[in-house]
Order: sequence, then C-alpha cells, then structure tokens
Amino acid sequence: MDLARTLETLRDRHMAALDDFARQAFEEELGRLRMLRLTEESLGVGDILPDFELADSAGRTWHSMELLDSGPLVLAFFRGGWCPYCEITMAALNDARARIEALGATTVGVSPELPEHLRATVKSRGLAYPLLSDPKNAYARLCGVAYELSPDHVRIHRDRKRSLPAMHGDSTWRLPVPAVYVVEPSGRVVFAFADVDPARWPDPKDLLDALRRLAR
Repeated sequence: MDLARTLETLRDRHMAALDDFARQAFEEELGRLRMLRLTEESLGVGDILPDFELADSAGRTWHSMELLDSGPLVLAFFRGGWCPYCEITMAALNDARARIEALGATTVGVSPELPEHLRATVKSRGLAYPLLSDPKNAYARLCGVAYELSPDHVRIHRDRKRSLPAMHGDSTWRLPVPAVYVVEPSGRVVFAFADVDPARWPDPKDLLDALRRLAR
C-alpha cells in the first residue's frame, strides 16, 4: 500500500472514531485554514529557503547553509510524534533516505517539539535522518506554514491531556501544516508541498523525481 492510501485509510478510521464535537471541530478547522489560504501564501517553488540553525534531539545544531553546501536538501515539517500521520510519513521518509542520499541530497525533519520530546520519536521510529526542534514554531512561521489553533481545536488537545505550548516551549497553541520541500544547493526551492489536512503528504517518489530532475 502506498503512502497516500495508508494515510487515507488511517484518516477514515480516525474520523469514524471521533465524537460529533471533535469531528465537526476538525472539519471546521480545515475549512478555516483553507479560507485563510495558508498554504497558498507559504514558501513555494522559486522562493529562497530561509536560513536556519536548529538543534536535534541530541543537542547538535544543524545549519541550513552547511547542509546545502553538501548538496540538495529535503526538508519536512512535522506536527510531532503524537501525530500518527506524521509518524507514518517520518517512517516513509526514513525508508527513502538511502535513495535520497544516492542522489546527493540530505534529509531533515523539523518539529516544534523541544529536543527532550523528540528523543522518543527518533528512538521509536529508528530515524536515521536529523529531526530538528523548532521551538515556538519560529522557523515554521518564517516559512509561512504555522498557524494558531482554534479554541475548539485547543479543547480537543486539552481533552487528550496534550499541552502543545509546554511541548513547544511556547505560550501560544500553534502547529505547522504538513509541508515538504526540495531545495537546490543555491537555496532555491524546486519542489514544494503544503496542505492543511494532516493526512495529506507527498509520496517519497515525488521527492526522488524532483531530485532526479535537479540532477539532470
């Protein structure tokens, strides 16, 4: 089963298990973000990737300029290890890592969770690429892929005993939307994907195709 089908099946199961309040809040949140044209205004093809200096779960700081000096970059924004759609996509990207590296590129994930929260995700998924901490969604906001949650959506997370501000070192309830970029060494974005639906992600083959085009 491909990634899109796997995520769609999970989404159907997830939505069926929600109560009426949570289901309506989820659908209204997607509608609100679409109306705001969040993804249309975010980082896109032809834009220059903003520089970053972000730490991984072990405390090592990674610099975008140094990564790009070694070749193209595949950069993915994840909501966090608590998100099942993100975990599945993290694993799919991990499976594709060797093929990505064979094309001269580096894979990096970014999450608003603080390093101590990232460690469990890295360990449970056996991630072989860096998963970087973006406290307060500062870098995600710079790329235009972060948003503030609606009051109803905040309530859903609180009902599940999940304090995103505490996990993010923030005072505001924010999350990034699913977003993946392929960036050439000059810093220019050559492939961009962003969607407000947490169950929608590009298949790794799309990233590989973009890297092959770049190589040609």
